[in-house]
Amino acid sequence: MLALHGWQNFYMLTGTAAATLIGLLFVAVSISIGTNLSLRQATNSLRTFVDPILLYYVQALVVSCLAVMPIASPMILGVVLIVLGSIDIVLTVKVCWRILVVHRDEAIDAGHWIWHIALPLLAGILFLCVAIGLLIGLQLALVGLSLADLLCLAIGLHNTWVLTIWLILHREGFTATQDEQQTPERDAIQQ
Repeated sequence: MLALHGWQNFYMLTGTAAATLIGLLFVAVSISIGTNLSLRQATNSLRTFVDPILLYYVQALVVSCLAVMPIASPMILGVVLIVLGSIDIVLTVKVCWRILVVHRDEAIDAGHWIWHIALPLLAGILFLCVAIGLLIGLQLALVGLSLADLLCLAIGLHNTWVLTIWLILHREGFTATQDEQQTPERDAIQQ
C-alpha cells in the first residue's frame, strides 16, 4: 500500500506506544496483589475492565504493524479491520452487560459509560467504516485509520490510569480513615 508509506513514522510511534503500554498494563495489574477484593470480585473486575484495555492496546499494535508492512494490501487491511471492529462491538456489548449485571451493586459513574462503552463502540464502528473505505479505495480512509489507532490508544491509556488509581485505593491497609486524615493542604483548602 504505497499510500501508507507517508504514515510509517506515525505508525511506528503508535505501535511502539501500544507495545510499551501493554507492558505497563501488566505492571498495573501486578500491583493488584494485596487488594481488598475476593477472588470472584477480582476475576469479574479483570474481565470487565482489564481485558478490554489489553484488547485496545493490541488493536493499536496490530494496526500499526499492518500499516508498516510492505506487503499489506488494502484487502488484507480491510479484512483485519472488519475483524477488529466486530470484536470491538461484541466486546463493548459484553462489557455493557457485565456493568449492568455483574457490577450492578457498584457505583458506576458517567465516565465509565463514556470510556468503557461509548468510545469503544465508536472505535469499533470507525474500524468498520475504515475497512469499507479501504476496500472501495477511498484515500480518506487512511485518516480514519489513524484516528481509530489513536482512539484505541487513548481509551486504553485513560482506562489504565483509572484502573491504577482504583487498584491503589483498594490495596490492603488503605482505609477510609487514611483518606479522612487532615493534612496541611486539606486544612488550607478548608479555610
